[in-house]
Amino acid sequence: MNIRKVVYWSVDEMGKLVVFSLLFLASLSFASTVEEKFTKEEGSVTLDLRPAPSVPIIIIQWKFKDSILAEWVKGVLPLTHNREHIKLDIVSGRLAMEKMTKAEEGVYSVEVNNNVQHVAYSVLVIKDVPKPVILFSPLAGSHESDTFIMTCGGDTTGAEPVTYRWKTGDGEWKESGKVIAITKKEHGHVKNFICKMKNPVSEEVSEPIPNILYKKEEPARLIVGIIVVLLVAAAAAAGIGSFWAWKNHKLPCVKRITV
Repeated sequence: MNIRKVVYWSVDEMGKLVVFSLLFLASLSFASTVEEKFTKEEGSVTLDLRPAPSVPIIIIQWKFKDSILAEWVKGVLPLTHNREHIKLDIVSGRLAMEKMTKAEEGVYSVEVNNNVQHVAYSVLVIKDVPKPVILFSPLAGSHESDTFIMTCGGDTTGAEPVTYRWKTGDGEWKESGKVIAITKKEHGHVKNFICKMKNPVSEEVSEPIPNILYKKEEPARLIVGIIVVLLVAAAAAAGIGSFWAWKNHKLPCVKRITV
C-alpha cells in the first residue's frame, strides 16, 4: 500500500514538473517579439539586433526558420554565408539581404554569444500596389440617387496590407477605407475626387474623376443673374450721366438759381 502511494505521488509530481516546464517554455515564447519586415520581389531588407549588443560579439548565428543562414565564431569559425545575396556584419550583428524572393519569406532569428535574442523578424515579400481606378455605384440602384458609393479599385492580390486615402477637390488627403459614401448634400459642391493606395513598399494615385453629384449652376439662374448685373450697371451709368449733365447745365428741365 505504501509503495503504491509512493509511486502514485512520484507520477503526480512528475506530471506537475512536465506541466511547469511547458508553461515555462510557453512564457519564454510569449516573451519573444516578432517584428514584421516588408520588402518587394528583388528588393532588399536589413535585420538589426534589438537591442544593440552591449558587449563585443564573439559568436553569432542567424537562422531562417530552422536552418542556419549565416554564422561566425571568433577565432574558431570564419564568417559563413549559406545563401547568396546576404551579408552579415560581425561588429553590429546586422544581416543585410538583397534580391529577395517569395521563397525567402519567413521568420528570421538570431543568437548572439550563445543567447537567443528576444526580437525575431517575420519577413514578408509583397507586390507593389496597382494604380487605382475610382468606381461609382448608386446606393439605391438608380442613377437618380442622391447617395453614391465610391470604390478605390484595383487588384491588390499579393500586395496586402493596403491602406487607402481620399482627396476631395482641393482638400487634404484623408485616410479612409477602400469604399466611401458621398451625398449630394455634403459633396455636391466638389468637382472631383482622387484616391491613393499605399502599402509598406509602394504607393499609387488614381487619376482625378469628376463628381457625378456635382451641382452645376442652372442656365436660367445664370441668365437672370447676368440680367440683374446689367440692369444695375445701366442704372448706375444713367445716374452718373444725369449728375454730369446737371453739373454742366445741360439738363433742359433744371434751372440753377444763383444768389
